[in-house]
Amino acid sequence: MQKIWTLLCILVTALLGIFFPSALMFIVIFSLLVLFYVIWKEKQKGFKPESQMYKEIEKLKKKRIKIENSKHKYINDQILYIAQMWGYTKEQDKIISKFIEKRAYSKVYNKLTASLLPQMIILIDNCNARQQKGCKREVSKSLRELIEVMKVELKNKKYTNDEDFDTSLDVYNQLLLELK
Repeated sequence: MQKIWTLLCILVTALLGIFFPSALMFIVIFSLLVLFYVIWKEKQKGFKPESQMYKEIEKLKKKRIKIENSKHKYINDQILYIAQMWGYTKEQDKIISKFIEKRAYSKVYNKLTASLLPQMIILIDNCNARQQKGCKREVSKSLRELIEVMKVELKNKKYTNDEDFDTSLDVYNQLLLELK
């Protein structure tokens, strides 16, 4: 059907050229404008499959990203609150930065958000209310324990990433062998 329309347009243009030669310049300009518009629209589209499965997968990806971002913000807010109200040493700050950056809290997220970080915040608030009299050691000890948990999770994350990479390589190698 598209070929018929194309041939029909060529025929009409040729007839206009024969009977109205001055109209050809306007047809060329109009055609160029339409061509640029169609090309621009095609570039705007990008790759969008129409299948229902693809749409469902995209929805799930967006939902997962949204959940992970909210988790990240929640933990980050708690850690920033502790930093503002108490502070960290340079070494602790470095470990915490790595912990947040690598998002190594996936396995201990519930433990961190439900008990460790809120307990630390309450302890710091109580200590600051008493103007840090008699509770500095307690807060420092809890903070060191929290940092130790983070160190362990960073190590675990590194090992699981290495294992995931090795597993992925094995899978890809197996697929390549099957394709040959």
